Amino acid sequence: MSTSALELRATTDFGAVLRDWRHHRRLSQLALATQSGISQRHISFLETGRSNPSQPMVLALSESLDIPLRERNALLHSAGYAACYAEQPLDEDAIAVFHGALKATLEHHEPYPAMVLDGRWNMVMANDAALRFFAIFIDPFAALERMGSPTEFQIVRLCLSDLGLKPYIVNWQELTSTFLQRARRALVVNPNDVLLPVLIEEIQSHPDAPEQWQTPDWSTPPAPAVNMVLEKDDQRYALFTMLAHFGAPQHVTIEELTVESFYPADEETRTALIELAH
Repeated sequence: MSTSALELRATTDFGAVLRDWRHHRRLSQLALATQSGISQRHISFLETGRSNPSQPMVLALSESLDIPLRERNALLHSAGYAACYAEQPLDEDAIAVFHGALKATLEHHEPYPAMVLDGRWNMVMANDAALRFFAIFIDPFAALERMGSPTEFQIVRLCLSDLGLKPYIVNWQELTSTFLQRARRALVVNPNDVLLPVLIEEIQSHPDAPEQWQTPDWSTPPAPAVNMVLEKDDQRYALFTMLAHFGAPQHVTIEELTVESFYPADEETRTALIELAH
């Protein structure tokens, strides 16, 4: 399917949006019928506009197509229904329990860095170890201001820019390649995301980007882990990350959060991080 067919639709054409998602998931009408419990004939009628879906039917189809919660709300809207999945800032009372769980997770990870990223890879929470560690190299908030205060994908852009972390990243191409892979895979999950292609193009067109980044290589499995190696004043730090998400979220903000925990990849880094905490 062409990229234009997968762009975010400013439309109330439920049938067209449903068909786009089904094609993107590479499902036939029969396969979707089997998964959703809705007859193939009725799915055909929904896609052509001959029938209108009930709200439970929209939700059942969304679940069968594994559509992200934000896009499920959009699909509900296209069918004439209100959003079912809330979206509030993380510190509001309605999701305070999740905020507490994240705070405890970050504190428990001391003296190693850990942070919480939102759906646009912006840091929304961090433990003291993360703030201490990045302060060795830059003030990330001042760096973002010097870069023009980007509001999206701030962590990636800090690593892309000479005003950010790039001068200190020893394995810059290897690390940036993982950002590119993550962005491409995120676009596969949600082809309606209109900002991910912008990020992908920004990475691919970077002056230091190798030519092979222009073409995705889906045949080669990604490495089990890629270290982030930074160096300053003859001190080298090598870390790898573990990503964690909430299980079975029913809230847009919660679904899009990622806890990124950093672990020392060698004894030198482990010792340095412990000493940094004292």
